[in-house]
Amino acid sequence: MEIQTESKDILLEETVNNVLINKNSSKKNKKTNKQTSSMILEDTVLDDKYDVEILKSRYNEYKASYIKTDEYKKRGIPLRQQNPPEDITENIVKFIIRNFEKDATVVWCKGVDKKYNLKGDLYSKKYDKNFPLEVKSFTSNGPSQFGPNKKFSVLYFLDLRNWINDEIILWKANLNNESNEFKNIKMSKKQTHSEQCDEGRRPHINWDNLYPQIKDHCSEIYRGTFENIFN
Repeated sequence: MEIQTESKDILLEETVNNVLINKNSSKKNKKTNKQTSSMILEDTVLDDKYDVEILKSRYNEYKASYIKTDEYKKRGIPLRQQNPPEDITENIVKFIIRNFEKDATVVWCKGVDKKYNLKGDLYSKKYDKNFPLEVKSFTSNGPSQFGPNKKFSVLYFLDLRNWINDEIILWKANLNNESNEFKNIKMSKKQTHSEQCDEGRRPHINWDNLYPQIKDHCSEIYRGTFENIFN
């Protein structure tokens, strides 16, 4: 009986050790895979399939549709103008960053092969992959929304309020989702961004109320026409 008990104890010990080894090996592999993935992004030229030709075509198609809708509205037809699609606004910002901030690594996340698992709006090798570049665009004085769990390294605000007259403005705010300055933005008279997030709400605020609160962290990257963003 003693021999059988000892054998069972040895077998149990070996089983526990094997489980621990496998568990540690799994953690190590995950860490290694994560490091490898990061190295791949650092060492690889990411192929962003959304090029200049596509952006110009999409922009001109949207502009033509906007003008046509405006003509119908002037004739008394109660149509509503659609906001510019996100692929247009995010890629406008992408090309401004490439040409005016001289960051050739920035890509549109949805334009890159899914195997790289890019999340968010834009990715640049200057920033952590898990904290992408966030783009907010607005064509009116309406509010921009911020997801309560959104992670980002930096914010870009694309002012398209006068885009139909061919004026585009891009602002860069050097704030991330963990910045105290960002968390303490007053989204209303009584609540901050952080307080609204704690309630599970999607904080929203318009640019005219936001800019005075973050202007010390903002810089104007571009002001000009659509065509000139490619120069």
